[in-house]
Amino acid sequence: MGWQDAPLEQESSTASWKDAPIENAQQVNQPINEESPSLGKQALTFAANKVKDYANIGFGGIRGAGSIGSTILLPADMINQKLRGDDFLSMKDNEQRRNDMTMALKGMGADTDSNEFGLGKLGAEIAGTYDIGGVIGGGKLLGGTALGNSIKSGGMALDLPKAKNASEVIKQFLLRAGGGAVSGATTAGLVNPNDVKTGAIVGGALPVAAKVAGNVGTGIYNSIVPEASPKIIQLAEKAKNLGIDIPADRLTNSKHLNAVASTLNYVPFSGRAATEQKFESQLNKALSNTFGQNSDNVTMSLRKASNELGHKFDNTLKNNAVKVDAQFLDDLARTRQNAVDDLVGDELTRIDKQINNITSKLKDGVIDGQAAYNIKKTLDRIGNGKGNDAFHARELKKDLMNALDRSLGEKGAKDFAEVRKHYGTMLDLEGIAQNGAEGGISIARLANMKGIRNPELQDLADISAQFLKAREGQHGAAQRAVVGGLAGYAGGIPALVGGAAVGRGINTALNSELAKKAALGKLNSPKLTAEELKILTSTLPILANQ
Repeated sequence: MGWQDAPLEQESSTASWKDAPIENAQQVNQPINEESPSLGKQALTFAANKVKDYANIGFGGIRGAGSIGSTILLPADMINQKLRGDDFLSMKDNEQRRNDMTMALKGMGADTDSNEFGLGKLGAEIAGTYDIGGVIGGGKLLGGTALGNSIKSGGMALDLPKAKNASEVIKQFLLRAGGGAVSGATTAGLVNPNDVKTGAIVGGALPVAAKVAGNVGTGIYNSIVPEASPKIIQLAEKAKNLGIDIPADRLTNSKHLNAVASTLNYVPFSGRAATEQKFESQLNKALSNTFGQNSDNVTMSLRKASNELGHKFDNTLKNNAVKVDAQFLDDLARTRQNAVDDLVGDELTRIDKQINNITSKLKDGVIDGQAAYNIKKTLDRIGNGKGNDAFHARELKKDLMNALDRSLGEKGAKDFAEVRKHYGTMLDLEGIAQNGAEGGISIARLANMKGIRNPELQDLADISAQFLKAREGQHGAAQRAVVGGLAGYAGGIPALVGGAAVGRGINTALNSELAKKAALGKLNSPKLTAEELKILTSTLPILANQ
């Protein structure tokens, strides 16, 4: 298709250990220091400790489930105490059952005083009582009522109109406190009836405190989170619509977030590398769409598009005659006058020759498709040159293409315009595409592109410049900080596991919708979702009793 035609000077002086003299014969039979265990022994010890930790978490989970089971059996305990003549309201039998469960697990090898056991117990208790307020508030008795809605949300949501006067404000505060108290008391009491009072206090105070603090917190939040301009928000929406997932740290220019995100690149298993690879892949796919392809491998897509678009272009030119209308003649006259004003000598002669070539091919008011194709090829060659006549050759080609558009009719012109747009974009990107089987487009190069004619490509260049181009350079200081932190722990492996967990947690948070909305200033205050409210109201009443 014709679109555009030292040898090694001396051995190491380092002596082998075998050649070193033995200064003390006793060194030969020196026993290995038992206080310095081998790496393999350290690894086995570490693995054994981890197995023990996980076992304690499991034992704690059994104990936590037993707490709820004991509460369910409380009525039976109270009846037995009454039949024995003991205090009917006493928790004696119920507490004994709880102690017996703990001792039984201890006899099975559980370390009931360990943090892992406590974590497992707490997790099971929270899971077992999760959204108990929703069950009560959404039941047949209270479902749909203001009090029911308050209990369901732990006092956080009432689904009532905004209070109009002081009386309604007081009523709503009481509803919040009451709903939270019922939810908190039930949640904590199901774990241990002795904790009902504390659970009610915490549950009742939480929504009131949150409501009061929320009004104050809005101002604090808005002063910390920079207000995103409408243009930034609009550009972020374009990125989202194009399928590009941008983490929160790239949506706002925060030095702290930039530093944290940059450091994550050096934290093993944090997921940050996958995050960056993902949005780069999504960017490349969006780029390939601008010239009619759908792949994240831009280099291969460009090669494929060159053949496909060239074939379409050639067929359109060769198989359609160009009508020489009054508009075409006026365009040619204007282009020649501009050339006369700008060129002299051989350069002007070349442009005049091409204009004469165009008019000489005119027959019955049209130019044959093959003839138009040959003219276009010649104008391409001149237009890609470095002479002053190159610009005017490109103008002549534009006149020819516009005449072809008018000759094709509305639908044909629309289809051909799409081919031309894709081809122009393809040419723009070929200059910055990277070679190789996995070649892509450098984000930095795309961000710095100038003279872009395709609006879609301009959007992607703006997205790259605003969001995807890293703001914090990856440098040795961050790497040394992370590696130094890992080395500071005995054995290194626990630090690796802990660092990976923390790093992955931070990276997950930066990719959350809540963080993205906050970065764009879309939250008037740091509001929580319904699910987050459930977690809060289901957890705090239990935590308060630990």
